[in-house]
Amino acid sequence: MKKKVGICLLVMLISAMFGFFAFIDANLVFQNKRIDLKDAKLDDFHDSALVEGEVYMITGPFASLEETNKVYGIPVGKKETFYYLVGNTTHDKFYDAVNSDTDNIYDGITWFVLSASDKKLVEKLDDQVSKFSVWAQNYNNFMMLIEESGFDPDIDMDKLERVIDMIPTETVKIGGILKSQSSDEDYEAYRDDFLSKSDIKSKDVGELMLKTVKQGSKPGTMEVIIFVACVAVFMISFIFLIISIVKKAKAKKSEELW
Repeated sequence: MKKKVGICLLVMLISAMFGFFAFIDANLVFQNKRIDLKDAKLDDFHDSALVEGEVYMITGPFASLEETNKVYGIPVGKKETFYYLVGNTTHDKFYDAVNSDTDNIYDGITWFVLSASDKKLVEKLDDQVSKFSVWAQNYNNFMMLIEESGFDPDIDMDKLERVIDMIPTETVKIGGILKSQSSDEDYEAYRDDFLSKSDIKSKDVGELMLKTVKQGSKPGTMEVIIFVACVAVFMISFIFLIISIVKKAKAKKSEELW
């Protein structure tokens, strides 16, 4: 009898612990705290929320760290996480900026850190980074040439139009949850060094980072499943515990009668 009660109490304790941690993210689903990237502004990266959308302008990764993969605080293996900076803009908006008279084509863009561990997603992100790197190199070379020799509309207009037309059009579909950025000293050093060598201002980077989920998964879904499962296990264990206590009480009362 004592063994059964002990097992029930242990199962209840474990399910309550896992359920508590799962509820933190599952509650975002229950409250419907969601952000669509196409509408996201800098202020949206202050509070945890579920995020879905498409990323377009990607640079990095500025850091890759081997981390302990934990499930609610319990180590379950190692994983390599890659960290990127994403400019929250679209092809049309960026096309208009490049085609305008602005001195800095990146002005007004909200940036945020994106972390990814899923290999398929990392491949897609790296491919997008490569496309933008090639385009940026062509654009910078053209602008340097203009600075050196001046702009001749008869010669350079066609070149400029070709450079503009080469702006990447592809996007990468992602989903994830806004989380606090890593407090790892190496991570912070890599991030700050990357920002200092780029045209991206730290004030334009969101406070929280987007921790992506596996491609094809809906952010928050797994947490809801775990939370519901933990509640079910807790309730079943609780019922078994009550039944055991009641049976023991009845048996003791029967013994006293005899």
